[in-house]
Amino acid sequence: MGNRDLIFTKMQGNGNDFIIIDNRSGAFGNNALKELALDLCRRRISIGADGLMAIEKSDRADLKMRLFNCDGSEGEMCGNGARCLARYAFEKSIAPMEMVIETLAGQISAQVAPPFATLDMGVLDMASVQARQKKNISGEVFAYSQLTVGVPHTVIFQDPDDRRSQKDLTPIAIAFQSDRDRFPLGTNVNFLKVSGANSLDLRTYERGVNDFTLSCGTGSTAGAAAAYIEGHVSSPVDVRNPGGINTVIIGKETPGSLHLFLKGLTTFVAEGTVSES
Repeated sequence: MGNRDLIFTKMQGNGNDFIIIDNRSGAFGNNALKELALDLCRRRISIGADGLMAIEKSDRADLKMRLFNCDGSEGEMCGNGARCLARYAFEKSIAPMEMVIETLAGQISAQVAPPFATLDMGVLDMASVQARQKKNISGEVFAYSQLTVGVPHTVIFQDPDDRRSQKDLTPIAIAFQSDRDRFPLGTNVNFLKVSGANSLDLRTYERGVNDFTLSCGTGSTAGAAAAYIEGHVSSPVDVRNPGGINTVIIGKETPGSLHLFLKGLTTFVAEGTVSES
């Protein structure tokens, strides 16, 4: 960071937590942002977060979102992150209540009604969803769907009586993530249980975090869309993550496509200044 002090805000969306900085001045370049993420996202010995987000200027939207995962990789899109960023931008008078955010995955619209923020996740072409796929891991066959909602997601349908812990599921998630023949860009791995006509239980092992997170916005969207396509749920869908509920609203754009919206709580955790040590 040189001799610069860094002003930061920490926010969380249903337990998915982020460090947010205002980089509209362009003071931090790509390498600096990567190093900040690696440094500041470390839990117990630094601020700690699932990722770092930087607001930058955009010539095509109200603002630009840069997302760096805690492993330093740059992500195309993050649902909970974008919701937190939208709330931050509105509260800091950077953007209006209804805004457009530029991301590496394209432009998304957001609407803030504190403490909630809702994202227009765009239109999903159902023909692009690879449904009812199967993968054998150590003799166990897993049924899954593969789809992209800004970032790639694998949705594994679990039996409601499956009691495996996150520790038990971790090697399964890693086996999916490391299969670059099927998933050349890697994948977020979601373990999904249908719990009602409008409700799902979800646990997500996130690419770039390389661990389970308390909540995943794009994972909630992907899980709800996959379950909807299979006829398991109707809209709106309450997706219960370990950290809280994300609500996914699903509309039919055309007979072969779905219009997806993601709504959830956003919370300011802390604000402060980091000085070079």
